[in-house]
Amino acid sequence: MAEVSFGEWLKRQRKAVGLTQEQLAEQVSCSTSALKKIEAEERRPSAQIVERLAEIFNIPPNERTAFLRFARGDWASAPHETGGEIPWRASAISTRSNLPATATSLIGREKEIVDVHDYLLRADIRLVTLIGPPGIGKTRLSIESARTALPNFPADVFFVALAPLDDPALIAVTIAQALGYVGVRNISTNEQLKEGIGDKQMLIVLDNCEHLIEDVASLASGLLSACSHLKILATSRESLRIPGEWLYPVPAFDVPSENSFVDMETASNFPALILFAERARAVRPDFVLNAENIKTVSAICAHLDGLPLVIELIAARMRLMSPQALLERLNDQFILSADGMRTASTRQKTLQNAIGWSYNLLSDEEQKLFARLSVFSGGFMLEAAETIFPRTVSEKSVTDLIALLLDKSLLQRIPNERGEPRYTMLVTIQEFARERLRSMGEETEVHNWHLAYFLDLAERGDQETRGPKQIEWLDRLNAMSDNLRAALEWAIETRQTDTALQMARKLHWFWFVRGDHTGARRWLQRVLEMPDTPLHPEAYAEALTQLAHHNLQLGEKAAREARPFVEQALSVARTNNDRRNIDRALAMLGLVLADERNFAAAQSILEESKALYQEVHDEWGYAHAVICLVVQSEIQKDWATALALSQQALAGFQKVGDRYFQSVALRYIGRAYVNQGDVTNGVAALRESLILAQQLDNKFQIALVLWRSFAEAALRAEKTARAVSLISAAINVFQSIGAWMEDDDLLFENELVPCRAALGESAFAAAMEEGRAMTMEQAIAYALENQGG
Repeated sequence: MAEVSFGEWLKRQRKAVGLTQEQLAEQVSCSTSALKKIEAEERRPSAQIVERLAEIFNIPPNERTAFLRFARGDWASAPHETGGEIPWRASAISTRSNLPATATSLIGREKEIVDVHDYLLRADIRLVTLIGPPGIGKTRLSIESARTALPNFPADVFFVALAPLDDPALIAVTIAQALGYVGVRNISTNEQLKEGIGDKQMLIVLDNCEHLIEDVASLASGLLSACSHLKILATSRESLRIPGEWLYPVPAFDVPSENSFVDMETASNFPALILFAERARAVRPDFVLNAENIKTVSAICAHLDGLPLVIELIAARMRLMSPQALLERLNDQFILSADGMRTASTRQKTLQNAIGWSYNLLSDEEQKLFARLSVFSGGFMLEAAETIFPRTVSEKSVTDLIALLLDKSLLQRIPNERGEPRYTMLVTIQEFARERLRSMGEETEVHNWHLAYFLDLAERGDQETRGPKQIEWLDRLNAMSDNLRAALEWAIETRQTDTALQMARKLHWFWFVRGDHTGARRWLQRVLEMPDTPLHPEAYAEALTQLAHHNLQLGEKAAREARPFVEQALSVARTNNDRRNIDRALAMLGLVLADERNFAAAQSILEESKALYQEVHDEWGYAHAVICLVVQSEIQKDWATALALSQQALAGFQKVGDRYFQSVALRYIGRAYVNQGDVTNGVAALRESLILAQQLDNKFQIALVLWRSFAEAALRAEKTARAVSLISAAINVFQSIGAWMEDDDLLFENELVPCRAALGESAFAAAMEEGRAMTMEQAIAYALENQGG
């Protein structure tokens, strides 16, 4: 009698009753693609789908539990073929097993079960260790993987729970008891295990090895050496580190990203959502995952790192409140103290206990560094930890301690864009670590160390983001942006005015070149509102000028607010004879006056600024003053002057290696050519500008090139629908970064009046929709198409 997979069984049953995949999918309320994956054994069905299939195919009520196990990957419950039919009945497996029965369905581990099963079937793999942080579901995965492997181990499969043990001497005894061996007085338990197992084809699951890791490793190594057909499946928060070990890091459940679209059709792709819904329904029968609550449930699961244990603990609170109320309550203590089932082990009843179990196994130095590392936001590079914390360790280096925390699954390692390792803590683990830091009484001191390091990074980045290493440093600062924001937030919270001013002013060009004008304006306003900012005149003047600069990028209303800031900056700089900030403030005042259409005064001030930069041989500042003159020429629609000045600025920025302002200069060059009727040269310059902006990942600049440049070229080439689509796509990009202002709506409507008239309402609406449907990458590709604009 041949065993049949669930997918194959389902396919045959479907065909036997004359249903297509589409028809059956409709009956069980899932997509056709999902059903195809189930039949191809690429995916396991949810409990709800299994219940519906049981009804459709008339599975007897007393056999539906076995049917569910079979559908969820338990091959021991598979039906067998007899006489061409596939009657439903559980197979009789002769393998002896003490695998624990489970009271809840396993959700979302289909791939992992297949992976582990494949490992166990390989002749060259005899030890597999499932590793991962607390709450990831290692124990449950080991049980289901072992259950799947039952037919492959005729000499029995045994589960050994090591978590209750605190005496290493009991490990061998506990394994022997699980195997049913009776103690023999004249030989040790270790030897009895070796003799009893012998050459039997056996699988032993050793669950929760971390607290006895050295002794478990020694015993496992000895058994594997003596028993040639024995295989061991272990679960641990760190590896056993013995020869022949294969590690399988158990992943957290995928959760929808903050900006991704999730609906009822795509919800089944995220096991975290399905698990939450099932466990919530267990305590609240009327709960249903639906279009109204799916975004809230997604946010809850994302906040919980996709950790199965935590999702189960928090979902149980659904008996008391709505999903929205639950999301609003998700603070550190609420998550850490959420209680589980009465019968659960103490270490699994709350997340606090689960993480505390691992924390208590750390050495004193490991515990201290673990707590201190919680100061990082969004992860850290090894160099940062080594620089900040070397004074705090003595016996082992910071690098060695981080490696140990990584081994124990309390840190995660994620490569960055350049393949360099970045270390992170799961949010729930970090919350526990922060609690420990507070209890150590070091929170203020550690935050100040963190602030000092990232202020230094910001200062170096301020210089490097204007030169040939611009992209490298933009990437570096971007990778650390969460830490930079956290450091600045700490400086503001703790009223470190001078440090906050220094931090904000040094991040200005990073924000500017990334196009984050909205965020930059918010940060600079917060810092400038701190007490005693005028007592630090140099940083104060510079921050005021920078705030004006960002305001000028954000529409007419924000631009009108720029003048008081830059006039105050100029007054402070002149009072203190601060030549550097006088130059900067003059350039910005020139832009403000040009924006106000006071062209004569703007020209005079910008020429003065340019001369001052030339006096001190500041090549970057000089090129920037020239770019400011370009802006004035553009506003005046003096395209010949704008072209000449843009080409001069481009040469200056090429000399110093600033690629951002090369992109800006090329955009101005392209516009000047286009507005003089030379669309071919104009589009060539715009292509270079857009490619540079894409390399810099400056969405603000990308949107400007699409709207005020490529769209103009398309109109010149009489491709009105293309121009409308480009403008619509540009609006998408502006809105994605919060840079679309209220007054932009009126500007947009006015600019598109001729386009609407030329195309007619229907064609205009179609062109708008085409642009609106584009991603930023698609819009860039569309703009770069060789269509003469």
